[in-house]
Amino acid sequence: MPAVPIHTPAAARIHAFSPGWLTAVVAVLLLALLPATAHAHGHLTHSAPAADATLHVVPAELRLTFSEAPELGFTEIRLVGPDSAEVALGGMAIPADSPRTVVVPVRGALAAGSYTVIWKMAGMDGHPMHGGFSFVIAPGASGIATSSVAAPSGDANAAAAAHLPNPAVTSQQTHLARHASAASEDDDAGAEAPWYVVVRWMELTALLVVIGAAAFHLLVLRPLDASEPAIAADARRAAATLGMRGAVLLAVSALLRLFAESAAMHGGSHALDGGLLGEMVMRTAWGWAWLLQVAASIAAAAAFASARRDGGRGWMLAAVAAAVLAFTPALSGHAVAAEHLRALTVLADGLHVLGAGGWLGSLLMLVAAGLPAALRAGEDERGTAAARLVHAFSPAALACTVLVIATGLFAAWVHVGSLRGLAGTHYGRLLIVKMAILLVTVTVGAYNWRIVRPGLRDEDGARHLRGSAKFELATGLLILLVTAILVATPTAVDLAAR
Repeated sequence: MPAVPIHTPAAARIHAFSPGWLTAVVAVLLLALLPATAHAHGHLTHSAPAADATLHVVPAELRLTFSEAPELGFTEIRLVGPDSAEVALGGMAIPADSPRTVVVPVRGALAAGSYTVIWKMAGMDGHPMHGGFSFVIAPGASGIATSSVAAPSGDANAAAAAHLPNPAVTSQQTHLARHASAASEDDDAGAEAPWYVVVRWMELTALLVVIGAAAFHLLVLRPLDASEPAIAADARRAAATLGMRGAVLLAVSALLRLFAESAAMHGGSHALDGGLLGEMVMRTAWGWAWLLQVAASIAAAAAFASARRDGGRGWMLAAVAAAVLAFTPALSGHAVAAEHLRALTVLADGLHVLGAGGWLGSLLMLVAAGLPAALRAGEDERGTAAARLVHAFSPAALACTVLVIATGLFAAWVHVGSLRGLAGTHYGRLLIVKMAILLVTVTVGAYNWRIVRPGLRDEDGARHLRGSAKFELATGLLILLVTAILVATPTAVDLAAR
């Protein structure tokens, strides 16, 4: 007599929700909570000339020191003179003894009047910072250029006036500096804009699929080869197909992220400028991490295509590519910009991504590839095959969940630093939201493990597990959405440093 599948009130409540509907509603709410104005990840700590200074010696160079090391490929400095024309500047450089300072020589002649410095830069994590400040060169300053304004002969007062700052121009320069500082926040909002968040969400989801496919093969299907070779082979082909599609999606989303980053850094009208894109990719740590991600995505797509045809070496290459891809977010995000314990923070971030892929990515493969393969088996074999598949998945998922929690706690300690930072900053509050959703996800996973898994004796039990697992995956997608917002939000430690 076949066993009756277990249906509890909790299971009924889970099935009452549509995972797709739930994810869509909460996603819209989270995107609506995005701040209208983003805060810069760092700031200009000091400059020479200093802001609002009156100089009696004409400066030969501009020196701008920031709260984090700038990337020259992301840096632009302009000097606007009293007549609103730009002053010619030389090439930028970073002194060996001052990695947070950018030095740019002044090539053009400087006359008396008010000048505005407008700057744009980003650090290793690619988060843009913009701003501006003004200074005044006093009449008669040493090294001043000869005025091109000729006074009427014999009019000494007019001659002196030719060297004085024009109050109207000075007011215009001050407005320009204030506008540049305000633009710092408005432009930085491009990194937190909903469309950019969606691009990163898509990228993180694709990354989870790639890692999940490789982990599903290594941690679930290989142990199943001895007892269920036919079902393991069927599930492996489906997982390879999903992994290949995920790798292609990851490469496409990386291209979109490059254009989105260029738009956030240089403005929408210059987002597709080939020269600016080349500078970003070839002259910044962010760009090198981006290149690594694109190359590993292409390699993963090719490896999964090979694995789908003949397995073997293709799966090995896919696993290597997935492991490399797991560390690319850390190399272009908060982890690589950490002031302390940078190497350990990057390692923990990569392991965190690997753990998430091994847990939620493998769960996706279980739902989309493994259980369908089991349900295609003979009628008398379906329940047993599904049970063996889930039993092989459970210990790997548990280990990956522990890894996710441990590395997540470490990252919270590095980036938040204190309970005040957790409750008193936007980053900290988003982290609380992420932890709350993670708690729900872990609870659903525990329910599947302790309640649903023991009831896997027939086809109905397998279908019941697929339903509750989809709910777990829906909450996992929400975690990825919060993460997509977090990576563009200044950490509590960043804000404390300000």
